[in-house]
Parts: sequence; C-alpha cells; structure tokens
Amino acid sequence: MCSTCGCGQPEHDHQHGHHHHDHEHETKVTLETDILAENNRFAADNRKFFYQNDIAAYNLVSSPGSGKTTLLEATCARLMADGVKVAVIEGDQQTDNDANRMKAAGVAAVQIN
Repeated sequence: MCSTCGCGQPEHDHQHGHHHHDHEHETKVTLETDILAENNRFAADNRKFFYQNDIAAYNLVSSPGSGKTTLLEATCARLMADGVKVAVIEGDQQTDNDANRMKAAGVAAVQIN
C-alpha cells in the first residue's frame, strides 16, 4: 500500500505531492437521514388518535408576548360557554405562568417542558 496516499498500490512516485496514477482517489458517500422522522411518526400517531376520537387539536406558536395565552383564554371561554370540553398543554420553557393562567380561567391545563 502506498504510504503517501493509502491507495492500495505499491509505493510509487508522488511528483510534487500530486497523485499521478491511473485510478481515482475520490470517494463520494451520500448520507441521507431524516432527522425529524421519529417526530413525524409521533405526529402522525397523534393526528390519527385525534381524528379517531373526534378531537380538534391546534398548535399555537409565536414569540413571547404576542398574545397566545390571551387568545387561548378568550377562545376557551367561548367554547366552554357552548359546552365544549377544552384542555390546554402549555410548553413554556421558562415558567408555568401560562398554565396557571389557563387553570385560573377554569381550563384543564398541564405544563410540559
């Protein structure tokens, strides 16, 4: 094996550090992995569960202070006034303030991080 380039050929002359032989040294390896594949499977399972159990589920995502919790409070109040069962899963990474606000408004709420 060539100790300069590891090409598997016997030792040979590497003129000026360049590879001058009749074979390629480049190997292209393509790796494709869907890093969200497991998350997508969980999401598909959730959608199936919601559909089979006639559950409407919504994911509200926005910047802090944009009014998500205020919108949830108002929406839940109207839905509960019409007899609709509602629940909220809060995903605030910093506090449980929003979950506590929802509970204070009479909404079943859980905080997850």
